[in-house]
Amino acid sequence: ESRERRWEGVVAKRTDSIYQPGKRAHTWIKYKNWRTQEVVIGGWRRGQGRRSGGFGSLLMGIPDGDGLRYVGRVGTGFDDRALDSLAGLLAPLETSDSPFSTTLPTADRRGAVWVEPVLVGEVRFYEATESGHLRHPSWRGLRPDKSPTDVVPE
Repeated sequence: ESRERRWEGVVAKRTDSIYQPGKRAHTWIKYKNWRTQEVVIGGWRRGQGRRSGGFGSLLMGIPDGDGLRYVGRVGTGFDDRALDSLAGLLAPLETSDSPFSTTLPTADRRGAVWVEPVLVGEVRFYEATESGHLRHPSWRGLRPDKSPTDVVPE
């Protein structure tokens, strides 16, 4: 019901617990309404700090009638194994041209490395913005069972 009402989520609490302003309590737990979306990887941005040797975020798109529509970047949810695996898969796919049919924001375009749009992944996210970008996406994994033509807006 909370999803149908477009609430952020719900809070579950022990019936005998009391609200304590400014404090977190283990007796109050917030459950967010996350959504999932399959996406096509169209590029990546270099990492910084611990990830300086590889990618920091993936640039995501969803196919539409005009090509691959940019829906944002995802930089969380990767473990070390996923980072290494994806780096190996992305390297041979590098290309000089952006696969996106829409113009990326300057910050997302800066330092981008484009790839052929053949890999499909899945992210979880909170909501889509008015412009169609995914808010708070987190990587869930590759979808080798899917092709880019299978990807549709959820």
